[in-house]
Amino acid sequence: MKKIVMICTFLCMNFLANAQNIKGAWELKSDNNMAVILANEDYLVVTSYDLTNKKFENTWGGKYMLNGDQVTIDVEFNTASVAMVGTSQTYILKTKKKSLEFDGAKFERADNGSETALAGLWRITGRAGEDGQINQMQGGPRKTLKMITGTRFQWFAINPMSKELFGTGGGTYTLKDGKYTETIEYFPKDSTRVGASLSFNAEVKGNEWIHSGKSSQGSPIKEVWTKQVPK
Repeated sequence: MKKIVMICTFLCMNFLANAQNIKGAWELKSDNNMAVILANEDYLVVTSYDLTNKKFENTWGGKYMLNGDQVTIDVEFNTASVAMVGTSQTYILKTKKKSLEFDGAKFERADNGSETALAGLWRITGRAGEDGQINQMQGGPRKTLKMITGTRFQWFAINPMSKELFGTGGGTYTLKDGKYTETIEYFPKDSTRVGASLSFNAEVKGNEWIHSGKSSQGSPIKEVWTKQVPK
């Protein structure tokens, strides 16, 4: 009996050691082009852009499931092909300690997705009005999400039902002593913002993140973001 338990324990540990883990940020650099994959436990976003020329190319993503060396993604948004939204796409995916091969392209690990208290997928659920009071947002198909890994962020406002993407932007960030600072690497709506840095106050209470400070126009903002816990 003891021998059987030891064998089962060994097999379980071996399975866990070999299970693919894509959580975190992955980067593929080629000349001026940058492709980035951001992932938590069950959601991933793929984005490509030209950082040098401040040119956004495309972004897409959705919930995913791993099965051996395959990943199946339920696409919730895709700026390159609206027809892909609502479909499930399967790709070959292989990971090593510091690299990820996704559909034949080799990405290098940038972080492991758990370095800060903000790492995860968040949905905005409240915003302060002119009186400073937080107004709760109603749930629905339209949503604004923000994927944050250990070093990178991306926000995207989408409606999977209507297959629309209303806006997106992303880059790198730091979190230190309650100060959250974003450095923008792509922003399709206004490419002149690329390279700019914005700092905000960040307070995390359980699954809520209180995001406050001033916008790029100098207007006060206060938002509540709720972490999306994988089911």
